[in-house]
Amino acid sequence: MLTLDDHQTGLLRRGESGPPVVLLHSLGGDKRMWEPVLDRLANGRRVFAYDLRGHGEASGAPHPQRLTDLARDLFGVLDALELETAHVVGLSYGGGIAQTAAVEAPQRFASLALLATTDRPFPEVFEHRAAAAEAGGMEAQVEESLARWFTPAALAAETAGVRFARDGVRAMDPAAWAAAWRAMKQLDVQGKLGSFSAPTLVVAGGADVPGSADVLRSLADGIPGGQFVELPGVPHLQTLERPELVAGALDAFLPTA
Repeated sequence: MLTLDDHQTGLLRRGESGPPVVLLHSLGGDKRMWEPVLDRLANGRRVFAYDLRGHGEASGAPHPQRLTDLARDLFGVLDALELETAHVVGLSYGGGIAQTAAVEAPQRFASLALLATTDRPFPEVFEHRAAAAEAGGMEAQVEESLARWFTPAALAAETAGVRFARDGVRAMDPAAWAAAWRAMKQLDVQGKLGSFSAPTLVVAGGADVPGSADVLRSLADGIPGGQFVELPGVPHLQTLERPELVAGALDAFLPTA
C-alpha cells in the first residue's frame, strides 16, 4: 500500500532493476488488468501499477472532481516511490490522466505511452454514463460496457478478461463510477502537448470503437516525435484481450537497463 495525500492505494511491483515504468489502468478496472503484460515489461525494467482513486484498493478514496486530482495522485505515487521521472503508460481513462499530468508537469515524464484513449471529451456521452449508474446501479452498466470494451468473439467465449472486467464493473460504487466519468468529461488537453519533448507512443486498437484510431492518430500527430501504432484486431481493453500485442508494442518502445 502507498499513502497519498488523502487516501491509500494498492501497488503491484515487478522487476528488480532498470528504468521505472508506471501503469495507469482504465475506468472500471484496477491495477490487476496490467498483469497479462507485467512479466514481459519487467524484463530489464522496474514496473509499477497502482489503483486509481475510486478503484480497487483505493475504492474508499474521496471522489475526484477533475482529472487534475488524479494527475496529482500520479505525482504522489512517483514521490512515494522516490522517482523523479518515470515512463508513464495510460490506458483509456488512465491515458486521460497521463495526458493531464504531462501538461501539468512534463518534467516528470521520461516517456509517455497512451493506449486506447482520447485527447478530447465527449460531455454528453460521459454524463449519460455517470447519470445512468446513479439512476440504475452498476448491474445495468455491465453489458453495455463490455460490448464497448471487447470483441464479439471474446464476449461469446467468456474469456478471463471478460470475466475480470464484468466483476470490476459490478464491484464499483455507482458514485465513484459517476465521479470518474464526470472528471473525464472535463478533459482539457487537446493541443496542449505541442511542446512535450519526451518520447511518446500512441496505440490504437483496430477493433476499438469506430473513429478511435483517427482520434489517436491525430493525437500522435500533435506531439513532437509522437509515434502512432494500430494493433490489428485489438479492442478497447487491450491488455485483457490481446496482451501479447500490447506487450510487444510497449516492449519495443520502452528502454531497458
